[in-house]
Amino acid sequence: MESIRNPLPKPPKYVDVDYMTLPDIDSNPLFYDEDAQEILLYWTDGEKVFWGFSPVSRDVEHFVWFNRLFAKDSKHCFLQGKKLRNVDHASFTALNNCYARDCKSVWTTGGRFEPEDIRSFVVCDDGVKLMKIKEIRTMSDGTQRPIRLRIPYGYAKDSRAVYYENFAGKIKILKKSDPATFVSNNDGYFAWDANSIFWGGYLLPKADLQSWRIVNAEKDLSRDDKHFYILNKLVTEEEWNQKLL
Repeated sequence: MESIRNPLPKPPKYVDVDYMTLPDIDSNPLFYDEDAQEILLYWTDGEKVFWGFSPVSRDVEHFVWFNRLFAKDSKHCFLQGKKLRNVDHASFTALNNCYARDCKSVWTTGGRFEPEDIRSFVVCDDGVKLMKIKEIRTMSDGTQRPIRLRIPYGYAKDSRAVYYENFAGKIKILKKSDPATFVSNNDGYFAWDANSIFWGGYLLPKADLQSWRIVNAEKDLSRDDKHFYILNKLVTEEEWNQKLL
């Protein structure tokens, strides 16, 4: 399976259908990507390239896509089905499931944002929320296929700040973070630096860095030797144990 981080550009898959009469994509086996275990959104009928049902480009020959969010042709760059404005086409590339960049700016699901230091901007993880359930979907031909739901959640940083994207449309800046020592757990939620622990971009109050550990990432449970956390909330040991069961 291709890496989610720094995905390679790929030509759109040719699907021999008439999009005007296409009843469904989400359960159509023609649009199932076996390698990624997901439904394709960028595809072509040979005359146009589409994102889902929406035509996005007639430049089929030069069109490439990085993931379900980001793509470009010989002239334009795309976020889903929308053309991006004021983008440097030559340097535009996707970094992971959350972030794309050119030499000047960064894009996420909410559009463009300007990091404090674009030259040192890097992603800290794959940009994917840890999913508790992998869906098994019944397709229109009766077959069952596993579907990975790669929801854009993830941390990024530059020399001056740490950033968090959680599919909410706006980047959160972690004001009390240390970019030099910041590390993501690559699950969409947990992260830490030399001074603090974070869940979903929020500090874990009173957390002891030496004894803190993640106990169950799927249930958002962590603890140190004295404190118990659900999400980023300090809770009683009883509440924590009930959630752990």
